[in-house]
Amino acid sequence: MILSFGLPLFLFSVLLRAIIRRYLSRSISHLPGPAPGPWLVGNLPELLRPDNAAEAEFAWTKKYGTAMKIKGAFGVDVLFTADLKAIQYILNTAGYNFPRNPQSIATAKLVLGPGMLFAQGPLLLLAVCSNRLIPIVYVGAQHARHRKIMNPAFSYSSLRLFLPIFHNTSEKTVAKWKDAVAQSGGLSTVIDIPSWLARTTLDAIGRAAFDHDFGAIDEHEDELSIVYKNIFADSFFKRSDFAIAFEALWGYIPLWAVPAIRLLPTKQLRRLRRYTKVTHRIAKGIVQAQTESYSSGKECGKDVMSILIRANLSEDPKSKLSRTEVIAQLKTLMIAGQETTASTLSWAFYELSRHPGFQSRVREEIKTTRAQAAQRGNGELTIADLDSMQCLHSVIKETLRYHPITTLLSRVAGREDIIPLSAPQTTKTGEAVTSIPVSKGQRVSISIGAYNRLPSVWGDDADVWRPERFLEGVHAEQQTGLGMIANLATFSSGIRNCIGWRFALLEMQTMLIEFLENFEFSPAPGNPEIIRSAAMVMNPMVKGQPGRAQLPLTITALR
Repeated sequence: MILSFGLPLFLFSVLLRAIIRRYLSRSISHLPGPAPGPWLVGNLPELLRPDNAAEAEFAWTKKYGTAMKIKGAFGVDVLFTADLKAIQYILNTAGYNFPRNPQSIATAKLVLGPGMLFAQGPLLLLAVCSNRLIPIVYVGAQHARHRKIMNPAFSYSSLRLFLPIFHNTSEKTVAKWKDAVAQSGGLSTVIDIPSWLARTTLDAIGRAAFDHDFGAIDEHEDELSIVYKNIFADSFFKRSDFAIAFEALWGYIPLWAVPAIRLLPTKQLRRLRRYTKVTHRIAKGIVQAQTESYSSGKECGKDVMSILIRANLSEDPKSKLSRTEVIAQLKTLMIAGQETTASTLSWAFYELSRHPGFQSRVREEIKTTRAQAAQRGNGELTIADLDSMQCLHSVIKETLRYHPITTLLSRVAGREDIIPLSAPQTTKTGEAVTSIPVSKGQRVSISIGAYNRLPSVWGDDADVWRPERFLEGVHAEQQTGLGMIANLATFSSGIRNCIGWRFALLEMQTMLIEFLENFEFSPAPGNPEIIRSAAMVMNPMVKGQPGRAQLPLTITALR
C-alpha cells in the first residue's frame, strides 16, 4: 500500500517542483529554439537518440545560433549553448558556480561511486572559535580535495615513467596483429579496431596507473574484459523515451538513496549492476593487495596507486581519501583511461584509412624522428621526440575536434548569474542580446560537438576532417583560451577539466607511432558505412549493425 502511494506522490512532487521553479525563475523563453517535444522527454530524444551523434546539435546551431532554449524532461527549460564566451564563463570563470547537474551526479554515483566525477562540494568543516564549533562551508572543496590529491600522478615527471609501459603494451598488440596477418596467409587481414584498442588501453592503464596486469591483450577471458565489452552501447544506446525520462528522475532522488536504483529490474540497470559488481570487486582487490604491499615496506612512488594508498593511510582530513573513495577513484580511472583513449584512437585510424596521403606523411615523420633519435644514440623515442612530431599531433588534435568522445556537458546554475555571449543572439522578438540572465537552478547543456565545428573558430571547412588546419598556424579568432589543448573543448576546460588529458595524449602518441610504423590502414572490403553512435560516449558502429561498437579496417603489415 505504501509503495502504491509512494510513486505517484514522488512524481507529483517532481511536477510541483518543476512548476514552482518555472514561475519563480528568470525565464529564457525569449530565446529561439526547436519545437518542444513531449512533456515527458522534451527535446532529449533528438540529443540522446540520433542516427549519428550530435546531428541535432549541428542542425540547431546552424538554424538558431549558439544560444537557445530547448526542453528537457518534465517540461524543464534548458539553456543549450555552443557559444565560446558562454562556455568559457561557465567552465572557466565561474566553474564551481555551475556544478554538474543532479542527474549527472546521480549517474556518477550509481556507476562509479564517490570518486572524482561524483565529488562536488560544498565541503563542511568545523572550526573552533571562542570555544565554539563554527561550521565553515567551502564551495567545491570536495572536488578540489580530490584534484589536489590526484594531480601529482599526472605531472610531467610521472608521465615520463609511463612512456616505456605504453611502448611495451603497444608492442604486444602489434605482435598479435602480425600473428593475425600471418594466419591469413597474406600480407593483409581485417581486424575490429575498437575491440583490440580497448584491450590495449585497459592493459596500459592497469600497468601504468595501478601496477596491475589485466592480461587483456593476451585475450584472457577475465571478468573485467567481459564486463567492459560494449558497456556503453548496452546501457545507453538508442534509449526509449521511458528510459530517458527514468534517468532524468535520478536527479530528483536524494543522493543517499541513489544506490537503491540498481535494484530495479530494468535491462539497463541489470547490465550496470553486473558491471558495478565486477569492477567494484576487482578494484577492491587491487586496493587491498597494494595496501598490504606498501604496509610491508614497498616504497610509494608517484603513480596513481601509490598516491591513492597514501591518501587512504593519511591522518590529515585535507589529504585523506576513504577506502570507498579510493575504490571509486580506481573504477573511474579504469573506465576513463580505457574507453576514451580507445575510442579516439579508433576514430584516428578510421580517418587515416580514408586519407592515405596524410597517413603516409605521418609515417614518414615517424621515420625521420627515429633516425634523428638514433643519431643521438637513443634507442627509444623520448617525450620531446613525440612532441616534435607536428603531423602526428595534428592527427590527434583534428580527431579530438571532429570526433569528441562526448558531445555534451550538463551543468546547473548554482546561483543567479549573467552568462555573456561572444556574438549577439537574436531573440524571438528580433532583439539582439549579448548576455543571458539565469536563475539559480537553471539547467545548462554545453555542446562540445557544436563548438568544435563552429566556422567562426575553425574556418569554413569546420565540417571536414582536415588535420592540415593545425599545421597552418592559429588564426587570431582561433585563440579562444578554451580547453586544455589547441582551443579544443574535448577534454572540458577550467576547474573540472579531464585530469588525465596529458596521460591520454602521451598514450595516443605512443600507440599511433607503434601501429603506423608496422601497419598500413585502409577501409575493409565493401567499405562499410560507419556511424557515430550516441551512447554516452561516441563509439564507431557499422550502419545496419547497431548496438555494438565496431570498426573493421584492413591492416597490411609493413615490416
